[in-house]
Amino acid sequence: MPWAVFAGAAASAYGADRPLTDVDILVPAAEGQRLMALFPGVEPVFYQRGMMALQIPGVDLLAGLGSVDLDGPMAARVTRREIGGVQVPVIPPEDNILLKGMQGRGAEQGKHDWEDVEAMMAFVPSLDWEYLRWRASTLDRPELAQQVMERLEELWRRRGEEKEVPRE
Repeated sequence: MPWAVFAGAAASAYGADRPLTDVDILVPAAEGQRLMALFPGVEPVFYQRGMMALQIPGVDLLAGLGSVDLDGPMAARVTRREIGGVQVPVIPPEDNILLKGMQGRGAEQGKHDWEDVEAMMAFVPSLDWEYLRWRASTLDRPELAQQVMERLEELWRRRGEEKEVPRE
């Protein structure tokens, strides 16, 4: 079953330096039933078409993320990174940056989404802006996706001229 780490643990693999509180693992939405069968004593905390979530201590297992899935384009870009001393598959920085930006949660929710975005953008030497724009265009909240993309482009521009945002 294909799988990859995402969210805060992936942010740590791409430069965020805050302590991990858990590990989020993404599998394709189509694997939801199979994932549940692998953990028969664990009831899903969320289940609807296109997304299912299981929680076990320290790990959240998600089959799909609503409008974003561990699909072919994402899977082709998965890399192996070290997290907690272990090499694991991690979603691409573009996907993690976009997902964290779309969630946009802050300290009031006990999260650090935009801090993680800024840390990842400072750490990665380049981003595939064509892929990032394509992924944003597939999301089910186009207005929010557009706002997030504008903010991401501005953050990237602030990194310096060597990190200019390529135009479409």
